[in-house]
Parts: sequence; C-alpha cells; structure tokens
Amino acid sequence: MSPKVLSVLAGLFFTVAFGATLVTYSLRMFSRGRLAELCRKKENETRFGVILKEDIRVLTAWESVQLTSLVIGLIALILVIGPPTNESSDWLLLAAGLSLGAILAFVAIPWSLSRVASESILYASWPLLYGVARLMHPIVIATNAIDTLVHRMAGRQDPVPENATSIHEEIQSVVDEGHREGLLETRASHMIQRVMELQEEDVRAVMTPRTEMLCIQKDVSLDQARQLLLEAGHSRVPVIGDSTDDIVGILYAKDLLRYLVSDNVTATLSDIIREPLYVPETTGIDLLLERMKRERFHICIALDEYGGVVGLVTLEDILEEIVGEIVDEFDQAEDEPIQQIDDRTTIVDARVHVDDLNEQFGFGLPENDDFDTIGGFVFSQLGHVPNKNESLTWGPIRITVLEADQRRVIQVRIEVDETLVSASDEH
Repeated sequence: MSPKVLSVLAGLFFTVAFGATLVTYSLRMFSRGRLAELCRKKENETRFGVILKEDIRVLTAWESVQLTSLVIGLIALILVIGPPTNESSDWLLLAAGLSLGAILAFVAIPWSLSRVASESILYASWPLLYGVARLMHPIVIATNAIDTLVHRMAGRQDPVPENATSIHEEIQSVVDEGHREGLLETRASHMIQRVMELQEEDVRAVMTPRTEMLCIQKDVSLDQARQLLLEAGHSRVPVIGDSTDDIVGILYAKDLLRYLVSDNVTATLSDIIREPLYVPETTGIDLLLERMKRERFHICIALDEYGGVVGLVTLEDILEEIVGEIVDEFDQAEDEPIQQIDDRTTIVDARVHVDDLNEQFGFGLPENDDFDTIGGFVFSQLGHVPNKNESLTWGPIRITVLEADQRRVIQVRIEVDETLVSASDEH
C-alpha cells in the first residue's frame, strides 16, 4: 500500500478517534439538568429519556470505536514513517511532536469542548451515536460479559445499571464537595440533604402522634367548634365520634365560617365536615407529599396495620422536615427539643427521634421498628411506664427520666459517662 494511501487512512482513523473521544467525554460529563432544558427547548423531550436510558451502552460502544480507530491510525502512521534511522535526534523530535499532538487531539481539546458543549453534542449527534452503538451490539455484549466475569472473580456483586441509589449518592457527593469548598452554604446543604432523605423516611417520622392530636367531638355546636378552633389556632381539625379511632371527618375553618355567617341555623358539624384522607403509617414521605399535592389535601390521618389511628400529618409537618421548625403567630413558645447543657449532658424532649440524636451526637443508640423516639426507646428498655428520676444505662450512655405522666415519657436527660467510655475503650 502506497504511503499516500496510508497517510489518508491514518488521517481518517485519527479523525474518527478524535470524534469518538469527544463523544465519550461528553457521555461522561453531560449535565442531566442542562440536557433536559435543551430537549425542552427543542420540543423533543423523548430524546432526553432515551439518552438517560442508553448512555452506558452507547458509551461502551464508542469507547470501542475510539480504541480501534487509534490503533489502526497508529499502525498506518508507523508504516508511513517507516523504521527509525541513525539520526536519533530526528526521531526524538518526531516522537515529542507526535506525543504533543496526541495530547492535544485526544485529551485537551475533546475534554475542553465537552465541558462547554457536551449536551449540544449529544443532542445533535444522538441518532448517529445510537445507530453505531446498535451496529456494535455484539462488542458491547462481550464487554459486559468480561466486566461481569471480572466482578465475580474479585468477589463483588455483578455490575448493575445506574439506578436511583447511585444517583442519590452522586448528588450527595456533589453537595458535600460544594459545602467543603465553600460553594454551598451550610443551611442550603442541610436543606438539600433533608430533601434527599425524604425517600428514606415514612409518615411515622413526621406525624403528630395520636396522644397529642387535637380533635373535636361531632356533637358540639358550630359556635363551640369555632371557639375550639380559635383557641387552638388550627385551620383544620379532625372530628371524632366515640373515640379517636372513630374519625368522621375533617373540619375546615373556612367551611365553618361560611356556615356561621349564613342564615342556616340548623346546620351541624356533620353537614360541613369533609372526608378525611387515610394513609398507612409506613407510607414514604416523598410519596405522601406527591399524593397530597395531587389530591389537594393539607392534612391526612395515619393508620396502623390494624386500621387504628396512630396520628395525623399536615403539609407543614413535611415542610418542617425540609426547612426546619416553622413557628407561626398561634404557636406557643416552647423549649428547644434538644438542649445541650455541656459536652456530656443533653436534655431531650422524649418525642425526638433516636436516629436524629445518633446523627447529631453519635450516641450509638439502637434503631429499629419497635420504636422511633427516645421516649419509645426508654419504654422498650424498662418494659413499663417509668417514673420521674428513673434511669437506665446503654453502654456509656445514662438516660434519666426528668418528666413523665401516667402514660408517657415527656423529657429525659442523656449523659455520657466518661468512666464507662474509658472502660469500653480499654476492652
């Protein structure tokens, strides 16, 4: 084959390798948000879903194109140049020039272009990229088989496509890095963290427990109901029959006011209450939020597996899980649920969740389905309703009941016993 033909082949395959390198960088570096926005502007949102679904397969195919093109181009170039001569300095200059050219053509330029235009590159060239990937499907299958074999030989699980968990971890790493670099405020990073944790929490984490629910008896008059709403400062209240398990509806303040200013003097609560929304206590908060938005409910009743009422959840409860405590003009001033007295002592409202305490203080208290709160943990350990000043020890942690009534724990003191910590460290 003549040197001229070999030169053309080398240039052709190096050009293909440059394009394949640009594609692989773009597939690794594109932003989902910017790509989605581009697809919306182009009125082709279907392409966004296809790219997210097929990007790994297309990346594998184009990595093969990249490697094959580079190898063939390099062989053609070697044949054009021929064997080295005795002038070693010329070969050193040539090698240095080729190395610099390779770095520019296959690293620096594709990397820079993909950083600023990866979404546009993928959108514009996707039909070609996907078509080539389909032609190279056998190579993709072989590559995936080798990948699976290597994972098994290393004792690891088989590789799986990117899923919600990996995306969650990716977002978390970006948030953590942004916070460390000072690009993201602490408050903003905490809020993003809480949003991501919504899918891991259920209704029990945010609900007002049954024992603290404010309810109205169904047989009270409208005027009495108005007075109760004014005293409570709530705009929506459950209406019950014989017991809290017998919720007959939800009273909305605006419905009550509408009847009070009307001429209908015979109206009763049963005439104006609305049907309640019931949800299992195990419902995920993210799913509940979506349902409440879709069905336009601001309050719902949580049920256990036997159909008994265990609490209620409002939109405000869910928002507080994201942005923190929301205090309005009707809320009475309360002590902070967690009051750190010193490095070893913390006074805690019994309704505070164990996982929150472990996350904030590293207590290492057990977390399971038998209880959610520190009060529930005390119950489970003692096996009875504790009295004031009764205490228990868990590892280096001593928990003392500061306040309790006949049915529940109200407040506890948590102390880290340094002597127990030292003893456990010695062991």
